[in-house]
Formats: sequence, structure tokens, C-alpha cells
Amino acid sequence: MIDIKKDFEDGFNLLMKHKKIMVPVLFSIVVPLILISLFFSLSGVSPLLRELASANEDFDKEKTDYLLSKENIGTDNYSKELINYLGKDSESSTYNDDFEEYLEGKGYDWSRYKELLNAKNVVMGIVFVLLSMISSFYFSSKAYLMIALAIKKKKSNNLLRMTNRFMLKFFSMRVLIGFIVFIPAMVLAGLGGMLFFVNEILGILSIFLFIILFFGYLIFMSLKLFFATPIMFVEEQGPLRSIKQSFQMTKGHLKQVLIILFMIVGITIFINSFVGQPLYNTYLSLFFESNLVKVAINLVLVLFFLMLESFVFTFEYLFLFLSYVDFKRLKKGGKK
Repeated sequence: MIDIKKDFEDGFNLLMKHKKIMVPVLFSIVVPLILISLFFSLSGVSPLLRELASANEDFDKEKTDYLLSKENIGTDNYSKELINYLGKDSESSTYNDDFEEYLEGKGYDWSRYKELLNAKNVVMGIVFVLLSMISSFYFSSKAYLMIALAIKKKKSNNLLRMTNRFMLKFFSMRVLIGFIVFIPAMVLAGLGGMLFFVNEILGILSIFLFIILFFGYLIFMSLKLFFATPIMFVEEQGPLRSIKQSFQMTKGHLKQVLIILFMIVGITIFINSFVGQPLYNTYLSLFFESNLVKVAINLVLVLFFLMLESFVFTFEYLFLFLSYVDFKRLKKGGKK
């Protein structure tokens, strides 16, 4: 059994010693945010969203003024309005429906958004998505490479050239994994669709069976391909060899891999709940805010959350790679 506590401690110590690993991870987060901002500005969406945000702020102020007024406390609708406002993010609340009615009353013109759906913006959106994907692959490859070099205690005289080489291999591996995972799913979905022509009830049952089989297959393949990325960067293997070696390493040890996977999923949930969501909410507030004081506060918060998310993501990658090294050592029967 691998020593998860030791891998956690080693990951943290390695990150403290090689803080520069955080830089490509930080850029992998910042670049898409910049591209989104540029797209909103260049496409003409930004002014409309700012207007919508301003209307939402006015509507929210009306709601809070009503709820804070002593004269309204105890009225028939007060309790309902209070519950709706406190739970405005829940599906049961009518807050969003009330906001739509508010916009209709103000004569808000939704048709202006349709005018932005033109060839220029569609092409620009596709280009920005591609740039975001390329930057993500590039900076992820660089981060993985730097982690592998740190673990092996090696230095590179030409990190840029090595990153470019690994980026192509990493992209090829992700494409292969996509085929491995989704081609069988598409075949099963096609068979389920064909059964509808034979019998409707049989078709419905096949859909439920397909969903169960797909999730089971997805979990199984996630475990079997779990070490493909560390193998590629640590062992400097090609896409096919990394996938094959990951299959061989995890054979008969899926329970141990599942424990590591749960740890990483837990870290990811933490990032999304306590770092990722506040980051993007603060970023949107910064983007649509016009008050200079609030802009400054949101900017500081965005920078804080960016650094925190970069730190946690980098630690997650380090833990994955160190878990692989530990797992490999155990497979070979070595001693810690």
C-alpha cells in the first residue's frame, strides 16, 4: 500500500522548494480568463452584460429595501419574499422569475443579443476557444514537465523545446484516450437507438442499461489510464506506450488506484467549492463593476484566488506524480 501521508508531505515540500512550477499552472488559468474578457469586449457582448448586471443590481436593491423596511414586516407577502430572497440561488425560489418580469417592465430589449450572433463573432469565438485549448495544453505540458524534472532532480537547458515536444505527445495521448472512452459509448448508444425501432419498451430499457454500462466503463477506464500522464512525462514515453504501461501497472491494483483517485477528486471538489467558484464570481464582479473602490477590492480578491487555485492545482499534480513514483516502487518490490 502506498504511503499517502508521505506523498502529501513530499508534494508540499517539493512545491515549496520549486515554487516556479506554479507559474505555468497560473498561466493556464489566467489566459482563458483574458481571452473571455477580450471576446466579450470585441464582440459587443460586454456593454449588454454590463447593462444587465446594472439592472440586476437595481432589482436586488429594490428587494433589499423592501425587506429592510419596518413597515413591510408582518405583511402577507413579507415571509414569502424573504424566503425567496434568502434562497434566490435555489431552484424553488421565484427570484429569477421576478427579475425577468422586472426586466419586461423596464422594456429590456433581448433582441439585441440576436444581432451579435453573426459570422464575425462566431468565427472569433471559435478562434478564441482554439487559442484557449492550445494554451491549456501548452501550459499543462510545461507544468507536468517541470514536475517530472523536479521529481527526478534534473535540470533542462532548453525547457521551451522540451515543452513543445511533450505538448504534441500529450495532445496525441488525450485524443487517443478520447477515442478509447467514447467510441464504445457511441456504439452502445447506436445499438440502443436501433432497438427503439424494434420495440419502444426494449429501447427505453436499453437506455438505462447503456447509462449504467457507460458509467461503469468510464470509471474502469479512468482507473486503468490513471497513470498515463505521469508515465509520459516521468518515463518520457510516447502516447501509445504510456497508455499501455498504465494498463499494465494498474492490473490487479485497481483498489489502490481508486484510493488515490478519491484523494485527487477530493482535492478537485475543494478547489471548485472553496476556490474556483469564488474566483469566477469575483472575476465576473470585477468585469461588470463600475465603482472604482469595488473594482480595486475585486481585483485584489481575484489575484488572491488565482494564486490559491494555482497552488492547489500544482499540489494536485505533484501528488499524482509522486503517487505514481511510489506505486511504481511498490510494483517493483522496492523498499521506501
